[in-house]
Amino acid sequence: MPAAYAQTAQAEEDSGDEPIIVTATLRAMDVQDIPLAVTAVAPEALERQGINDIKNLASISPSFNIQSSQTETQGTSIKIRGVGTTGNNTGLESSVGVFIDGVYQSRPGVALGDLVDLERLEILRGPQGTLFGRNTSAGALNVTTKRPNLSEVEGFANASYGNYNFMNLQAGVSVPVATDVAGVRLSGTWRKRDGYLKTPAGVESNDRDRYMLRGQLYIEPNADVSIRL
Repeated sequence: MPAAYAQTAQAEEDSGDEPIIVTATLRAMDVQDIPLAVTAVAPEALERQGINDIKNLASISPSFNIQSSQTETQGTSIKIRGVGTTGNNTGLESSVGVFIDGVYQSRPGVALGDLVDLERLEILRGPQGTLFGRNTSAGALNVTTKRPNLSEVEGFANASYGNYNFMNLQAGVSVPVATDVAGVRLSGTWRKRDGYLKTPAGVESNDRDRYMLRGQLYIEPNADVSIRL
């Protein structure tokens, strides 16, 4: 009896004819050609749905769940399909692996920063140990940021304001150092919001005040060698 594989993906292009390229198998392939249950999301879809960090990903992938039992840096646990490591012991390693640009993050709290300047975000459901190693027995979250552009200067900037004095600023620029050989990219974000819960003593909670800055150097001397710092 032939094996049956489950695949799901959220279309991110206006045209339904465009293939959705993912790297769930550690190589660029069409999502329809890989034997994995994958939810692939482009940054445009994240922006349209107001998803600014991974804590809100459940709105596009109901099988994805993240909780912070103590603080965001300690005690954060991720579950996929209801399976994951529980408890706030900092010695526990998550059974849902978090990878940013292919680098494993030993604690899920590392990935709680704002999702900015992304190329793609993938949620892989089910055991992924064959390709991603240990600590992926329940699944993996694979975040890929945009690489520096080696041929031309490009940039972006946006700002938003909302209730509770919410302010969000995002900006980035990519500059080639040596055309088609090396380039640098700098991107950052700042997010601030007053707390929406207030105690009888007037102390606010659930406020937000954080920033993120990312710098990259990408060198590609030929088609077979690439260095990304």
